[in-house]
Amino acid sequence: MRLRRPDGSRGSVRPTGRGVALLVAAGVTFVLAPVLSLPALLQVTSLLLGLLVLAAVFAALGQVRVEVERTVEPEVLTPGGRGTVTVHVTNRSPLPTLESRWSDGVPRAVTATARGALPGLGRRGSRRARVRVRYDVRATRRGRHALGPLRVAVTDPFGLVRREHQHGGSTSILVLPRQVTLWPLAPRGADNDGASRPAPQNVGVGDDDIIARTYLPGDALKRMHWKATAHRGELMVRQEEQQVNPRAAVLVDTRAHTYGSEQDRTGRWDDSPVFEWAVSAAASVTAHLVRIGYAVTTGATGSARFRQLGEGHDTLEDAMVDLAELDPDTVADVEGVDPGERTVFVVLGRVDEARAVAWRDALAHADTVLAFVAAGTPARALDVLSAARWRCVEYRSGDDVAERWNDLDGSRSLAAS
Repeated sequence: MRLRRPDGSRGSVRPTGRGVALLVAAGVTFVLAPVLSLPALLQVTSLLLGLLVLAAVFAALGQVRVEVERTVEPEVLTPGGRGTVTVHVTNRSPLPTLESRWSDGVPRAVTATARGALPGLGRRGSRRARVRVRYDVRATRRGRHALGPLRVAVTDPFGLVRREHQHGGSTSILVLPRQVTLWPLAPRGADNDGASRPAPQNVGVGDDDIIARTYLPGDALKRMHWKATAHRGELMVRQEEQQVNPRAAVLVDTRAHTYGSEQDRTGRWDDSPVFEWAVSAAASVTAHLVRIGYAVTTGATGSARFRQLGEGHDTLEDAMVDLAELDPDTVADVEGVDPGERTVFVVLGRVDEARAVAWRDALAHADTVLAFVAAGTPARALDVLSAARWRCVEYRSGDDVAERWNDLDGSRSLAAS
C-alpha cells in the first residue's frame, strides 16, 4: 500500500543540550557585565541570543515540504510473521535540507525498530532530493494496524535547537488471526441408532453414486467407509455424489463482558486473551471445513453480514479478514445470527443463563450444534445448552485449540438428534 503526502505538521522548537548551555552562558554574561563593569559582555550576550534566534528560525523553516511514500511488503501478515516497510522521502523545497533523525509511528501490535538517521536532501528536482529508508516489522496481534506518520527531527547547523516535523499519514497493515491445524475427529461411543452423533445435513439417504469424504463431527458411524479409510489412512465416510457440497456454519459471540474485555478512554478494546482464543478457534475451524470441501457460512453477533464461503461466493481469505478486524461489542444481540444451517459450530465466552437461552432459541432449528464455551460459565447456563442437546467443550485462554477440538468428539452427546 502506498501513501503520498507532501505536507507535514510541525511541533514546537526546543533547545538541545547545547542550546540550553548557550542560553545559560548568555544569562551568565548578562549578569556579570554590570558586576565586573565589562560592557563587552553584553555584546557577547547579544551574540549568543542572536545565534539561538537564528537557529530557531532555521529549524522552524526547514523540512516543511517533504513528500513521504510508504510501502509495506507484504500487506497481510500472520501472527509472528515479518514484513518490510520501505519509506521514500522526497524534498519538494527549492532549498536543500540538512541531516536529521527520523522515526515512524508503530502500533503496540507490531514490533519494529523504526528510527534512524536521515541524510541531507538536495533541492527539489536534484538527484539527491530523494532518499529511501527501510525497517522490518513483526506482527504480534491480529487486526488492522496503522504505521506512521513519519516524524523528522530537524536541528540547526550548530545543533542548538530541535524541531520535530510530522509528515504524511498512516499506512495500514493487516494481521490475520492465528490458525491451528485441525484433524478429522474419531468417533467414540454411540447413540441409540449406532451413530457417534446425529448426522448433519450432508449425510445422504441413498446408496447410489457413493463416494468417500473425510469424517466430520455429526457423521453417523454406520456410514463409515472402511475401505477408503484403510486406503487413505484417515477416517472416511460414505457420501452420495449428489451431496458432495456439505454445509456448516461457524459463529462467534462478540459480547464484550463475556470475555472480560473493556474499552479505554479512546474507545480501544483491551487485549482479552479469552476473546483472542475465540477468534483463533473460529478461524481454525473455518479453514479446516473449507479445506475438506465444506460450504461454510461465517458470522458473528453484532453484525448482520454473513459470509458464504464456497460455491462461487466469498473466499476463505474474506472470512479471515473479517475475523482479523473483529472486535468485542457492548451489545452484540443474538437476534438475527441464525445462518440457516443445520450444522453449526459456535464459539462463546462466559455466558450467563439468559445469554444461553438466547443462543438456544436462535439455533433451535439446527440438528447439530458444537460449541466452545469459556471456562467459568455458570452451571445453569451449561444446563440450558445441555437440555438443548448441544455438544459443548469448555476452554481456557491458554488451551491448545486442536486439543479442545478433539475433545468435542469425546464429550457426551449434547447435540440435537
